[in-house]
Amino acid sequence: MGRTTATVSIDEVCLHLAGATAVDARRLAVAFGEPERSCDAPKGPGWRRQPLTALRRAGLAPSLARRLDELRDGREAAAELDRTQRADVRLVPHRDPSWPEALEHLPRPPVLLAVRGSWPPPEPALAVVGARAATAYGRAATLRLAKTASRAGLAIVSGLARGVDRYALESAFDEAGRPVAVLGCGLGIVYPPEHHALQARIAREGTLVSEFPLRQPPTRWAFPRRNRIIAALARAVLVVEAGARSGALITAAHALELGRDVLAVPGPIDGPQSEGTNRLIADGAAPVLDGAGLLELLGHGSTPTDEGAAPAGAAGTLHPLIAALERKALGVDELATLCGLAVPRVRAELVALELEGRVTPLPGGRWEKRRR
Repeated sequence: MGRTTATVSIDEVCLHLAGATAVDARRLAVAFGEPERSCDAPKGPGWRRQPLTALRRAGLAPSLARRLDELRDGREAAAELDRTQRADVRLVPHRDPSWPEALEHLPRPPVLLAVRGSWPPPEPALAVVGARAATAYGRAATLRLAKTASRAGLAIVSGLARGVDRYALESAFDEAGRPVAVLGCGLGIVYPPEHHALQARIAREGTLVSEFPLRQPPTRWAFPRRNRIIAALARAVLVVEAGARSGALITAAHALELGRDVLAVPGPIDGPQSEGTNRLIADGAAPVLDGAGLLELLGHGSTPTDEGAAPAGAAGTLHPLIAALERKALGVDELATLCGLAVPRVRAELVALELEGRVTPLPGGRWEKRRR
């Protein structure tokens, strides 16, 4: 991609292990100079050579200052680096050229991210979140809407929890899409345990992201913290089902703070799993009633065309994608090659044709002409 990858340093891994943010790192840099970029023992006046009292005076929380004081010799950081390398996990520091610009809008960005799979995360993306104990209605709505978004070329970002999160990520695979899972624990932990196969598949074919150390178990405070990253990585957040105290509402709140759109699926007024989503709509979130409405809200409601070119399938002509699908089902890449169109345009055209009832999606990302 033509970009130089930044090597993570012991200083940065110490901050990572302590749970520091990029704001804390900046405070230390202002007080004691930029951190050491090598993995050797510190040579300059950096924070690792300062007494605990100096760390506190730099404006760090007392608990963070104490934890950094414990980590200053770098041994735990070196062990973490070794573990991540053996686990095929990449540590991406905040200063890396591949760092997503969207994360810069967070009030307290992570010092670094642990990543497995493709990087940087794909764009554009839709975050899909909701109840762990999803109802049959919530499952059906998630599958329908996440598949529509995937077919339109949007990556699906979610949290790998039970229920709506899982259905959304699996839907991306069903449409040969791009799932991005943001974990509330370290990448060396599988949580919930029954998601072992799904987590492994996302590592191979999508992107796993965590701001936590490799072996950090899930905790109650970690999930609200990770929700801000889910919101930041997407252009909009779709809440499918959420109770009155659902964590999905925290993700929606982060989205609003970041200037992202919040969309919600309405549900029964007497259904506890729809209490949160219905309240979001009452407070101004855009209601999503079907796939066409979702794409319109996301700016994918009309079929894009090349500048200066007539729309594919203009009046009086057979749509080229319909013609290509006349004999057999084909994938998006095959259609793009046959029709001489860009892949994003083919995806958008197919979704428009599906909404018109002219094509049908098949498993594995293939499409066929609908026989009337």
